[in-house]
Amino acid sequence: MPTPPASNSKLNKDAFIEGVDHILAKWTALALAVENEWGGGDTEDKRENMVDEIVEFFNNAAAKRQRPEPTDLEAILLDIMTEDFNISLEDGSEKEVAARLTAIFIECINGNHSTVNKLAEEREAREARDANASAAKRSQAAARPDADGSESSSEDDDSDSDDAMDED
Repeated sequence: MPTPPASNSKLNKDAFIEGVDHILAKWTALALAVENEWGGGDTEDKRENMVDEIVEFFNNAAAKRQRPEPTDLEAILLDIMTEDFNISLEDGSEKEVAARLTAIFIECINGNHSTVNKLAEEREAREARDANASAAKRSQAAARPDADGSESSSEDDDSDSDDAMDED
């Protein structure tokens, strides 16, 4: 396994960590577990620990000058999902995630960050789209009439204080 030049190794490692985070953000099973706190109140921390465990797996393989095996990573992913997030995966998604993580690792140690950069762009676009959709839903909910026929508002009805703000 090739060893990256020392000057680039920190940059490559940082890119790999970012890539791991992006791939995990796209993993539907994990996203649902985090969103719904299936791992308990510290689910987000468990997700961050998962990133660390994955990076450690690859660091150990690199230190031994071994090519990381996706099947070994699959077992780790299954264990984390079961133990930390109470999920029994039956869709085989851990195989795809392990393969993508392994491919990104190999790219990054060779100084190729193009996939990581693409994943970052996709994530930004997805998060912007989700934020816009959430804002639209809130706007629609605020404009719906209440049962008495008046429009609802997400703000408290402080008309006296609002009038004071409108005065010139």
